[in-house]
Amino acid sequence: MAKKKELSYGLMDIPLSCSVFLEPALKKYVSNISPLTYETKKFVHEWNLALMDILKKSRYNIHLGEMGQKILAGTMKSEHFPAKCVETARSVPLHSLHYAIRFSESVDFLSTKIKGGADIKFVDFGCGFSPLAPIIQSEYNISDTYCIDNKPEIIEVYSLVSEKVSGRSPKSVSWETAKQMAASKNLNTIVAMGVLPYIPLEEQVSDLKFINANFPNFLVEIKYNNNSENVGENVFDLKRLQKLRLSVENTKTIETTMIQNSLRYLHRFMCAMPGKKYFLENDRSLFLSR
Repeated sequence: MAKKKELSYGLMDIPLSCSVFLEPALKKYVSNISPLTYETKKFVHEWNLALMDILKKSRYNIHLGEMGQKILAGTMKSEHFPAKCVETARSVPLHSLHYAIRFSESVDFLSTKIKGGADIKFVDFGCGFSPLAPIIQSEYNISDTYCIDNKPEIIEVYSLVSEKVSGRSPKSVSWETAKQMAASKNLNTIVAMGVLPYIPLEEQVSDLKFINANFPNFLVEIKYNNNSENVGENVFDLKRLQKLRLSVENTKTIETTMIQNSLRYLHRFMCAMPGKKYFLENDRSLFLSR
């Protein structure tokens, strides 16, 4: 039997899949994630409708590979297509569960800070097409809301979608600008989900040290693998993680929270997919927060 041809990926394919498959994943795994309000789930739905409407314009075809075109065409043809993918597609159920947990944890983290009285000045580092920052901006009327993505094409679409859904968009800044703002107390909160593992390890360590020193509030995802034989290039192993522990302040508090966050993540993952050990046997997520 001939090997099935792998579909090509374009610039916008992965951010598109993360957003489109998030909505059905939030429904499928509702008992395995942090609770979300009706308003948040409605915003996610409207966000994806707007995203489809904008990406179908011909000028964005150049940024969509075969996978992105398949997702776009399938979703435009049937509103049930994303849910079907989350149920049956080869790797989508696994990854969409990850999207749902990360998204719900991020919303819960920020909502808890705001409800606790924190005057947050917030940036979503590595926003892609995630509606996280626009949701927080809209639901809590947070004016100091920012987003970072190093692809201007992504930010263009992200801003258009946000304007279409809520009438405004988080302000786009670079990571260097965000660091300057944090150092001068014009940013105090950061969420970084799914971005650091794409950055070389030494840069990750540098960024983590800066975040720890300059952001009072943070929720950051890194990748960890305790098997040194198959650890990824930008992934922390035990030795690297211990080295990081020794080089930052407040390690005890951060480490305790990391363990609590990560055990909660693994528990939710294993309850949703008891037969899957992917995130135990390979690179898996650890969450640092304060």
